[in-house]
Amino acid sequence: MDKLLSLFENADPFKTWWPAIAALVFGLVIIVRTLMSGQRCPNDNQIRDQIVVVTGANSGIGLEIAKALAARGGRIVLACRNMAAAERAARVIKRELECQRLHPTHSIAASDAKYFVEARYLDLRSFESVHRFARRITGEFERIDVLINNAGIIFGPLGARTIDGYELHLQVNYLSHFLLTQLLLPHLQRSPSGGRVVNVTAHAHAAAKIDFDDPLNVGTWAVNFHARDAFAHSKLAVLLATRWLARQMKGTPLTVNCCTPGLVRGTGHLRRYFVL
Repeated sequence: MDKLLSLFENADPFKTWWPAIAALVFGLVIIVRTLMSGQRCPNDNQIRDQIVVVTGANSGIGLEIAKALAARGGRIVLACRNMAAAERAARVIKRELECQRLHPTHSIAASDAKYFVEARYLDLRSFESVHRFARRITGEFERIDVLINNAGIIFGPLGARTIDGYELHLQVNYLSHFLLTQLLLPHLQRSPSGGRVVNVTAHAHAAAKIDFDDPLNVGTWAVNFHARDAFAHSKLAVLLATRWLARQMKGTPLTVNCCTPGLVRGTGHLRRYFVL
């Protein structure tokens, strides 16, 4: 940076365009980061004893969500494919919040432990894994208060398909989360607070189009596959499914929403574009 600034120390802005170009580029970066960064949530309500399931919570957005909700007293389940990373994340959260392990069958009031944060295995590339996870969670807990469908994949391998035969982005980002939500719905409806489903989507949905004669884009991807388009398609599906489920739950205490957090540091999604 010092070398870059030294180039302009004696520069005459009327004899060279470099200072103006540098200022323009710098300004554009600031504008893009401001527009894409999303908003901060000022809410600090406590969620003592509420059971929260967060998918993809071993890093990035999911980790920060889990940490913030654990700090508010929630009992957090990190639903992740990489168990080593998930268990490490759980330890980090516990260490930072000075908490101890609390068994699901214990009440917080009867224990010295203040927080519950534990990892459970979930591979969204497999519907069977989703079913196994749902069976385990519904067996461990009598209810679920919040489900945050955060996990996702972007820029996946070219034309990769899951064991179930679906395009990778579509199954991980949308189909498996939709299935998980349906499987956990009865437990969510048992929540005294009414239950809440939050789907994490992205601005990329605006660039996607769905062919309702081929909604899974099987024909399209067979001819012209691009990971960027596949990601956008999956996020549009998430948005439409959120609206559908919200209509289905109208008149019940359960709330269904989606959110677009914008570009977030720590996700690794933009490691190719370090300036942003």
